Amino acid sequence: MMGLGTVPAVPDAPTWWATPAPTGSPAARLPFYALMFFTFVVLVAPQGLLPALAPLHLALVAGTVAAVTHVTDRLRRAASLTVREPEIRLALLLFGLGALSVPTSYWIGGSVQTLLGLFGKSLILFLLLANILVTAGRLRALLWLMTLGSAVPAVAVVKDYLEGDLVGTRVPGYLSALTSNANDVALTLNIIIPLAVGLALASRSRAERIALAATIALAAAGIVVTFSRAGFIYLTTTLLLYFGRLKKGRSGIVLLALFLFVLMLSVDGFVARIGTIGDVKTDGSARERWETTPKALQLIVTNPLLGVGIGQSIIALNDIGGVRWRHIHNLYLEIAVDLGIPALLVYVLLFRRALRSVTEAKRAWSAPGVDLYYLAQGLEISLIGFAVAAMFYPIAYHFFVYYLLGLAVAVKGLGRQEIPGHERAAGEESAVAENQGPGR
Repeated sequence: MMGLGTVPAVPDAPTWWATPAPTGSPAARLPFYALMFFTFVVLVAPQGLLPALAPLHLALVAGTVAAVTHVTDRLRRAASLTVREPEIRLALLLFGLGALSVPTSYWIGGSVQTLLGLFGKSLILFLLLANILVTAGRLRALLWLMTLGSAVPAVAVVKDYLEGDLVGTRVPGYLSALTSNANDVALTLNIIIPLAVGLALASRSRAERIALAATIALAAAGIVVTFSRAGFIYLTTTLLLYFGRLKKGRSGIVLLALFLFVLMLSVDGFVARIGTIGDVKTDGSARERWETTPKALQLIVTNPLLGVGIGQSIIALNDIGGVRWRHIHNLYLEIAVDLGIPALLVYVLLFRRALRSVTEAKRAWSAPGVDLYYLAQGLEISLIGFAVAAMFYPIAYHFFVYYLLGLAVAVKGLGRQEIPGHERAAGEESAVAENQGPGR
């Protein structure tokens, strides 16, 4: 691997990272297995393919098992329930600001449902990711699962497009929690592409690299057939960032860009749709965004501290004469309208801290032979691409971003284990692997 600088001196690190929790016992492994199964369910949605599974509520069961067994294991060992990182405190503060917005909400019941339902589940997922991914093996396993799992919705939307199974002029999306419409499919695939590129660059197996390349190409095809303009912006951002940062593997990115170009020309109407990104004169999301933004700013000015209530931006826009029953297609405006300007500042700071965490991990893994560097680089590029695409998505409380934020905290902790020297850390990881077997 390329040398990108010297390994920095050991900083003062929290005790949890200095002495990782034992991962060999069944009690310590169970939360990880449950987290993996939860990720499989929210990506692949087996209950949609096999309706008999629907009454089992697999995602809820897996998430509950992961949370309960994690807490039980920490209490049994008299250990802290969570790592003490700035991202954790900021995420909890954001949740607290959401709670403060409830009493003055446009619809208190709806705000409680959003706070304890969607946002609460996303926060729990974030905490689990930050605390359970305590070895490089676990990190790689989750990234592989996310990459291979994303192939299912990618295949589904490509198949729908080729067979003409459309809703209007677009594919209907996939039946999982992360991909229920075309735009969400594009967002999910975009999040995972840089993570898959990181796995490919870090892999020494030709078979693995070929499998990953095929999955990345399939994801790119899936993004194109969704006709998602925000998805195209995200994918373009990813390619540009890799062009600027890669030395090893740049030829693969060039091939991906050429493949994307051919796809764009082959999919009838795609280029014309991309050309309407800034068209605010004809009907469409660009016009809705143009008409909604001034109304959203008006709501921010009149409710600057606590907003209109978590999850209530649509109702508030209706109340002041905005486009009826439409989301604010901008994550940052959505948070500011719902929770107020202080919450927006907290959210931006949370995202900034996550990027700093990934940068810290990249520095720790920059020594020759530490291929985990590419995993951190892929996560960094995915975070930056998401920050750009978020200007076009109403997804302030969904799982998408909290997967990225949780991974960022986890890789920072793993990077701190590498700081004293990658040889020592590799030896520790090897010892852990011997204790816990292949299912780590």
